[in-house]
Amino acid sequence: MTTSNQSPAAVAATPSPPPVARVEGRQSRRRRALDAVAGRYRFVPVVFMLAVIWAFFTAQDSAFLGNRNITNLLVQIVVTATIALGIVFVLLLAEIDLSVAANSGAAAALTAILVVNHAWPAWLGLLVGIAAGAAVGLIQGAIVTQFGVPSFVVTLGAQLMLLGGILVLLPGGTGQVSLFGTGIATLSSTYLPPALGWTLMAAGIIAFVLLRLLALGESQRRGISVSVVREVVVPGVLVGVASVTAVGVLNSYLGVPLPVVILFALLAVFSYITTQTRFGLHLYAVGGNPDAARRAGIPVARAKMIAFSLAGALAALGGILAASRLLGVSASSGTGTVLLESIAAAVIGGTSLFGGRGSVWDALLGALVIGSISNGLDLIGAETVVKYAAEGSILVLAATVDSILTRGSVFARATK
Repeated sequence: MTTSNQSPAAVAATPSPPPVARVEGRQSRRRRALDAVAGRYRFVPVVFMLAVIWAFFTAQDSAFLGNRNITNLLVQIVVTATIALGIVFVLLLAEIDLSVAANSGAAAALTAILVVNHAWPAWLGLLVGIAAGAAVGLIQGAIVTQFGVPSFVVTLGAQLMLLGGILVLLPGGTGQVSLFGTGIATLSSTYLPPALGWTLMAAGIIAFVLLRLLALGESQRRGISVSVVREVVVPGVLVGVASVTAVGVLNSYLGVPLPVVILFALLAVFSYITTQTRFGLHLYAVGGNPDAARRAGIPVARAKMIAFSLAGALAALGGILAASRLLGVSASSGTGTVLLESIAAAVIGGTSLFGGRGSVWDALLGALVIGSISNGLDLIGAETVVKYAAEGSILVLAATVDSILTRGSVFARATK
């Protein structure tokens, strides 16, 4: 409405107000989309990347998605995914563990010495090896939390000491121990009968749906409006279809490999722990804002020590599974690209380097990406240098995307 002392020309020259509501609506949708991609839907670009990789290698060689190669691929990624699972716990706290590869080799060497040279039962040697790996992680976590030493320095030093420990454990310092004919060797050579594979698959789907229902109930108790279809039905159907397809392909070859069952059992257990327990809540709180978590009464030091201990235990298990597949341990156990691929798997899968964001399933997705590239390049006869360049490039790309999403999400929330 114009006043009496304004001329018609002045009124016409006055710019009309911008459509504030429309602009704010677009910004709000953009913020929600960015938060979704940076948070709960972080897996979407990873799955898309995996689909592109599979499509490329299938075009190069149709055997890539054959039942034999898929079985080999899943067995190959078990070690990387198991160690990466432990890395996820550490990264959730914005820490790092550079000793996991050496820890895996040392635990495998200790287990082999106990089982072969001292005639220990395989299960007991396995438990002692895992306990030793957990103890190494616990000591590192204690040094980090009690003395404030950066985890990069602590775990780098531990890596060097553990590599030396492998030389001490093995005969002559440079020898090797064969696991052929032991119970440890059968871990990687066991395939489940088809009926048992289907039964375990059904149990896994039921457990997944129950886990989603628990999360739904918790959200409803907190007064958060959630959709049953989006939170339970759609994820359940997707997991069911993927599981049926995978088990069908594996059963058409030799059956579901035991190491794959072990990996998915670990993922299921730790998925429950990180989403449905107080310890899981503490992990994300400490990783998101350690000072705020400390003021809220969360035992920050204890959470970090447990996370490092879990990383050590899972690294040890991964090393023992690797020794089972190779039928022995040697001075080269825990060396090579194990560390790079384990950390890369966690980051590529979607776990943030800045803490507070990630899921245990990121270890599986990232290991599938890394393993698919390695497997596909081997299948088409590419040189090793190409494999290293591809894996390194994808790691840099994933870290860059992580940084962009994290910064964008934080900025979006700050400008609300």
